[in-house]
Amino acid sequence: MKYSNEVVLEALRRVQLRQVPWAKRPQVFEFLREMGLLDTARQRTAATPGYHSPVDIAILTENGKAEIDRLERDERSALWSVRRVVEYDSPSQSDTGLMQA
Repeated sequence: MKYSNEVVLEALRRVQLRQVPWAKRPQVFEFLREMGLLDTARQRTAATPGYHSPVDIAILTENGKAEIDRLERDERSALWSVRRVVEYDSPSQSDTGLMQA
């Protein structure tokens, strides 16, 4: 599935600002994980009596943090109205494609 720059930015922000359980992830998270922008971390649940199973939550990788910074810079640019709807293509993929040509 293909996602726009705007959808990717909003998904990255969601992970940055909230603890999103991996079991309840939107489909775009799978794409971002394949791109190396997201990963999961095991989080223990509340320290209350009784057993509480740990939960895997989505977290930003270092590449994900850098990418959210890049997309937020783009968002502030005059061209964002055009770039936001364009299909997302990570800079690392673009660079790889240029090097192979």
